[in-house]
Parts: sequence; structure tokens; C-alpha cells
Amino acid sequence: DALHSMVVVDRVDCDHPVRTFHTIGDTSPLHATAVGRVILARLPKQDVEELITQGLERFSDTTPADPDELRAELDRIRADGYAVNRNQYRPGVCALAAPVLDENGTPLAAVAISMPDSRYDVKRESEWGGLVAGATEEISGRLLGG
Repeated sequence: DALHSMVVVDRVDCDHPVRTFHTIGDTSPLHATAVGRVILARLPKQDVEELITQGLERFSDTTPADPDELRAELDRIRADGYAVNRNQYRPGVCALAAPVLDENGTPLAAVAISMPDSRYDVKRESEWGGLVAGATEEISGRLLGG
């Protein structure tokens, strides 16, 4: 169901010998990933509630599978402009993402950076979040002719 998952359409790999890998065409659940949650945070409340009603699968002990926990996380994402995933979907994989929006604030896509947990530095979280948010703001601006 398109409402409940994201699809990888492109990626750029780093040159680190140990890195995360996402196959083009891979899907992932919206509530369990940074990319999915930045999209959810910008969807109408009724769409979020529909997803919650369908059930939120737990992929790790930190997956936001409780409805109130997910709602609170979506509020934080709207405030910060980016989402963080630390081992919430795939073990050992961390990511930060921000949404690409159209003129109405509807999410069209997302940009993310991902890395192995061994390279995740919580002290750089706001820096990395700012980078993805800045990239998506630039893309959104170009789409709008800015």
C-alpha cells in the first residue's frame, strides 16, 4: 500500500569501506524510518491516523510503534524540520532525513543521509539534520522556480 511505505528511487554511495546500502526500488515502512516519518509529519492528520489504525509494526525495541509515541515524534519532526532514525528499522543503521515539499507543503519526496551506527555521533545530529533540511529546502525552492 503506497500510504504505508516509501520507495528508494536514487542513492549516492560514499567511499567508506563500511557503509549502509539501499537497493533502488526497496520499500520501507513509513513509521519506522527517518524518510518515512518526515513524510508522515507533513501528511494530513487523517492519513496518519489511518496508518496508526492499520497497526504499527515493531522492528526493534526503539521503533515508534506506540501511537502516542509516533504522534509525539511527528510533532518533534515538524518543529525541527528533520527526522532521526537510530536503529529503529534495521539494526546498526542510522539515518537523518528531511522532506521535499511542494507549494502547498505537501511532501513529494525526502532526502536522507544514512550511516552505520558505529559512525553515528549524537553531537553532530543537529548539524547533519541541518544539512538534509538545507538540501531539501533548496530542492523545494528550485521546484517552485526560486
